[in-house]
Amino acid sequence: MTSSPFRLARLPSPPVPLPRVPGPRLAPFTPSAQADIEFIEFLGRKNDKDSLVWKVTINGAGPFALKVFFFRHWDFLRENQAGDLATPLANPQLYVDYFDPFNCECRAYGRLKAEKREDLAVKAHGYILLTPQQEAGLVQRVTGRSTPPPSADAHNLDGVNFWGRHEQHRGLPVRAIVKDLAAGTGPNPAQAQGMWLDLQALHSLGIFVIDTHLGNYMGGKLVDFSRAWTTYHPALDEIYVRTFQDLLLGELQSLLDYYYELTNTSGGSIAVPEDLEALCSGHLDQYQNFPTAYDWLKWEMNADVAAAYVEQKVFKRAA
Repeated sequence: MTSSPFRLARLPSPPVPLPRVPGPRLAPFTPSAQADIEFIEFLGRKNDKDSLVWKVTINGAGPFALKVFFFRHWDFLRENQAGDLATPLANPQLYVDYFDPFNCECRAYGRLKAEKREDLAVKAHGYILLTPQQEAGLVQRVTGRSTPPPSADAHNLDGVNFWGRHEQHRGLPVRAIVKDLAAGTGPNPAQAQGMWLDLQALHSLGIFVIDTHLGNYMGGKLVDFSRAWTTYHPALDEIYVRTFQDLLLGELQSLLDYYYELTNTSGGSIAVPEDLEALCSGHLDQYQNFPTAYDWLKWEMNADVAAAYVEQKVFKRAA
């Protein structure tokens, strides 16, 4: 007898803040998580693997930037995003809850909202779930082909489709996050100086950005948290110390490389932060703002229950 395939949890109706695990969450943009969307202009990069970004109006307001996410198989996330875990997670759903790019962004932006520090990145307003008609219309805009969402009796979904749907995603709506429309320009000297200060502040709030290359900044502000680990996060709990240090150094080095480029293109008017350069030159032990030090339980309505969930439900422990 063949067992039924694993499927991700259905999203609740009415919508709730996501993802549904202990830690920060992002609320829907509207009470129904749906809206009238006019897709105006594609803003992203053609080689983006996680999402499409469009200039839109929503319910007649805006313009906004709408980041629309592709689906990722849980096993892909386990191998490519969570490969450094010292202990595997207890079930496939958890890999999606903690490592899926949409959920990573929800958690980072949820923390910024809770801490009233939305100034540290381009502001996000909430998430939206596309209707089947909006999903099909957007595919038509991008590909020129009419590709309706799969029906309940459609053939097996193997990921070879526009949104990357596998069988585990059957029936799930396409997800998107509404953000401010950022100016697509390089930073001026004042904005550039703030990038390093912002990153340190993000770390102090338990947000490990990981991906700090120049393509993730606009006007000196981060616009992308699709790889971020935000406490509580199992990767910040069960990762080898050396691996974490290497990832942190890589994050800092990416920002430092961006500063070097800005210095060259600005004729020296944008300075490279000396302390960032020192950290990347072998003094990482002097860094103070480790994301793992953040007290995430202070936001939980029942801290004991949240702590017990992490201890008992997240990891696949040996019997």
